[in-house]
This record gives sequence, structure tokens and C-alpha cells, in this order.
Amino acid sequence: MKISMNQNRIYIQAADQISIQQPISEQWMETPISYNEPYVRSINPNFREYLAPNEARRLGNLIKRALVTTLTVLRKADIEHPDAIITGTCLGSLDYTERLLHDLCENGEESLSPTYFMQSTHNTVGSTLGIYTKTKGYNTTYSHSALSFDCALLDAWMQMKLGKISNALVGGHDEMTEECFGLQKKIGFVGVEGMDPCGEVAVSMMLNNSDSSKALCEIAGISLLHKPTINDIKQKLVAILGEANISASEIGAVVTGKNGNKFNDKYYSELITEVCPNLPLLHYKHLFGEHYTSSAFGVYAAAHCLDKGYVPSSLYDSNTPSRCNNLHNMLILNQQGGDDYSIIILRKV
Repeated sequence: MKISMNQNRIYIQAADQISIQQPISEQWMETPISYNEPYVRSINPNFREYLAPNEARRLGNLIKRALVTTLTVLRKADIEHPDAIITGTCLGSLDYTERLLHDLCENGEESLSPTYFMQSTHNTVGSTLGIYTKTKGYNTTYSHSALSFDCALLDAWMQMKLGKISNALVGGHDEMTEECFGLQKKIGFVGVEGMDPCGEVAVSMMLNNSDSSKALCEIAGISLLHKPTINDIKQKLVAILGEANISASEIGAVVTGKNGNKFNDKYYSELITEVCPNLPLLHYKHLFGEHYTSSAFGVYAAAHCLDKGYVPSSLYDSNTPSRCNNLHNMLILNQQGGDDYSIIILRKV
């Protein structure tokens, strides 16, 4: 059964990040910070400028970053209580989870900190955002590995298309500890020679379906595919472009999640060769870092490029066949191990 979608257009009203670049800033577009280390923690803002000191002390970094980016985009979008809060996180409150497990190993079930337990679950971020914004509507969390953020964005987009909500706070949030980095390095996910640095993710976006006057861009289409063939991806892209009334020649650039890891990049190389061989190629993980929810940085970066009308030289892939001449629509491709793919189309407003 086909679900009928209305003609609402979905806009990204505001988007902010805390990463290994300057936080709550688009300074990365002009003067990006470069790294040679395999593992870099995020540059935190002064949390006391956003949160009361007693609140900042009792919250972990993951939640503080999510709160700061959320409060910033809500202010920019002039929205106090979003209709929905939809979060993508793969590892959740990793730091507090590790602390809880270490305490269990050392002390058994005695003298455990309730704070570590309460803040160790994946949906802690979404629930905390709901409490702080006094939002009582739809609130859910997606933990689907490298497509966690993409799932959250698709959920918001579909609900707004169905007319169930008129705006949504969508976020991608993950942290990385030294211990977890060591484990991830052993399986070859991060820390591979020649690979972009492993970082942390805090991206919040405010979406709505009514006001395009101050929007960064429009989300013209989005789809997720499980174990597709290249032909499946081609057909889905044609369908999304057709529904959005965009021709293939109107795509100005393609943004991929290439990160310097040969196992990861071979899937993007195949996609580019077969689906979009002549488009300008952009990448972002060398700037913001690799993590399971780093695709949020791809959408964030593309949205700001469309808003400002240009692509910084630091985003261009070294293998790009050309530069952007027609920056009206951008295609964002994300994948995980060649099994799961997301296709996102952003359109300039």
C-alpha cells in the first residue's frame, strides 16, 4: 500500500555543530583546522555561556554538546518547543557507560553512581532535550550504526510530509573515548593508516515545513536502501529526483563519506563511477572526523554551502573531475559496509 504524501516542502531552518572544528561556528569554511592525529576529541565551547554551572557539572560531554547545539538552533529558528525531537546516536553516552561498567567490575553491585546509570542509555540525549525544551510531543532515538542520523532525518521528513508535525529537532550525537577508540582501531573502523581522524559528533538541525525565508536549504528528497544493487540505487535516485522535479543535470555536486579507509572508500568509488561519474566530488570527514553518525556533518556542510552559495576549496575531493558551477542542488551519499545506503537531496531556496 502506497502512503499518500502531501506537498509540504521541508526546510532546514538552522544547523549547528560541535566537532574538531571551531564549535558553533562556520569558521571551518574559511579557515579549517587540519589534523594529523588518528583520534581527536571535539573542541568544546564554554558551556557556562549556555548552561548554568550546576547543570554543566552534572551532565556528560555528549549531553552538554547536544544541549548547546539544540539551544542554538532553536534560538536561530525562533522556536521554543519543537513538535518532535528525533535523535540519531550509535554509541549513546559512551563515557558514562564505560564508567558504569568499570564500577561494576571494581565494586560489584555496591557503591555504584546512579548518575552513570541514568545517563548511560542511548535515549538519554533525546529525553534530556525534551526536559530542557519542555517538549511533550514525539521523541525517539535511532541507533542504527552508520545510518543512525539518516534514519532520524528520514523519520522527521516523512512525518512532516504526512502532516503529522510541522517542525522537528533532528540531531546526530556521538562521543569517543580512548578505550573505545582502541577497540575500534583493532577492527579497522578507525585509526587505519592514511585514514581521516576519528572524531566526535554533535549536530543539531531545526526542520520545518512552512517558512523558507530564512532557511538554509530544502530537503528535496531522502531514501534508505538495504543491500541494493547499483541498478537499485540508480532507479531510486531517478525516482527521488522525479518526485522533487529535479533533473540529473541540475545536481551541482555529490557529497560522499569517503574517509581514506580503502574498505570504506571502494563502495563510494563504485557508486561514483556508475551513478554520478562527472559530478564535482566533495568530502567532509577529513574536516569533521569519522564516527558512526558523521553523515550529520555531511548534511550540515552541504546545507551551509547552499545557503552561502559557494563550496570551500577544503571540501573538494582530490579526485574531483570538476568544480561546482551550478550550486542549486546537492546529492549526499552515505553507506555502511556496502549493505546500507542513504540518498539525500538538498535544494537551494
